[in-house]
Amino acid sequence: MLEEEGIVLSVTGDSAEVVAETKSACGSCSAKNGCGTSLLASMFPQRKRSFRANNPVSAKVGDRVIIGLDESAMQFASLLVYLAPLLGLIGGAILGSWLMPSLLPGSAEIGSISMGVGGFILVLLGVKKVSPRLSGNGRYQAQILRVLGVAAISIDDIKLKEKQVDGKTI
Repeated sequence: MLEEEGIVLSVTGDSAEVVAETKSACGSCSAKNGCGTSLLASMFPQRKRSFRANNPVSAKVGDRVIIGLDESAMQFASLLVYLAPLLGLIGGAILGSWLMPSLLPGSAEIGSISMGVGGFILVLLGVKKVSPRLSGNGRYQAQILRVLGVAAISIDDIKLKEKQVDGKTI
């Protein structure tokens, strides 16, 4: 199970909108001062993304939660989105380079390119048709696994005044 920490923004029925912040691995690396990747990561701000998740633990707005997604479902979805169109492109190109010379002599390259693009588009349309069915399947949806506690609220650029109480600065 892939897990990530998030904060519940809203709750609707048995689902919740959760915001999760993408973290760079550079913060814990000992070579971050001399690494180009660390420099590149510092140039781009941390991204926050929100999404719907099933809420079987009845998390409330403001709760820090652990959200999870089935690892095998993530791998299958990745293969469907990335590998299937690539295979359609390659398969179409091979089919075009094999078929076109016998149909139109001297047109192997054009046939390979056009059939490759056609195979790519055909597979993309198939993925588009299958994806709504998969998104309705609970296995392919994130879910809140457990509640960690209430998130601390931080307000940027606001300083509190120090106050003396019984000789102590608070």
